[in-house]
Amino acid sequence: MEIHTEVKSELNKTLLRICVPGITEADYQIRMLQMNQIKGVLPVAIRGEGEMTVYEYEITGLVSMKNKYRQDKITKEEMKKFLSKMQETIWDVERYLLNSNRILLEPEMIFEKNGEFHFCYMPQYDGTIRESFHKLMEYFVQWTDYQDIASVQTAFLLHKETMRENYSLTGIIESLSELEEKNRNIKVDKAITKAQTEIWDTKEDDVYQESTHTYDTEEHDWITRQEMGSKIMKETDNLWNPVKKFLNRHKRPRWGDWDGIYIDEDEL
Repeated sequence: MEIHTEVKSELNKTLLRICVPGITEADYQIRMLQMNQIKGVLPVAIRGEGEMTVYEYEITGLVSMKNKYRQDKITKEEMKKFLSKMQETIWDVERYLLNSNRILLEPEMIFEKNGEFHFCYMPQYDGTIRESFHKLMEYFVQWTDYQDIASVQTAFLLHKETMRENYSLTGIIESLSELEEKNRNIKVDKAITKAQTEIWDTKEDDVYQESTHTYDTEEHDWITRQEMGSKIMKETDNLWNPVKKFLNRHKRPRWGDWDGIYIDEDEL
């Protein structure tokens, strides 16, 4: 289908105009869009201009994904938030008995504000959401910061999953959760290994420091001298004790009474 888009800025609002060939008659889808504010879907006014049908979506204060990621890089968290919002929007659209294949997933037709994503619903669109979603994931790969491993893993997982023949959005979200759980386990294992390594390194350092501790030779010499001195004193006491006992037995008399020392032969 040939689609012409343009952005029209007015004094109080900004509109995205999508023009398609042919005149669309008011059917169930158009009435549901006009009578209800579907969460995640931009309000739209539909009218005919000549041989064209014009859809006007109010995008005041919003920025398209195409413009947002023209300079910025998309992160893992933004990809997760987009998937969650897209899934919610599909559920709400189908709750009103509308066809989710009519949700436009071209980057210039998806809008964001404060982390919330908004989609355009066009009853005349003849594509499929599966094809559109796969093409959008190709943009995600291009917008990814290749210095951020988590974002790279997420973008390539999403793109890979959309290449499966019978993929589903729910299955993709589950695969993403499994990848995150796997990465968490790897981080925990690495943290445990690092902690164990640090503990063993600390123990080895302590053992090394004990084995290389400088021996205080000065203190050792002082202890040796004290022990030798004590031994000499004991040996000296053992040598002089008999002499001291002998002299005590033959104690010197008072002055004037001394007649000399008499020694028995048995004492020699």
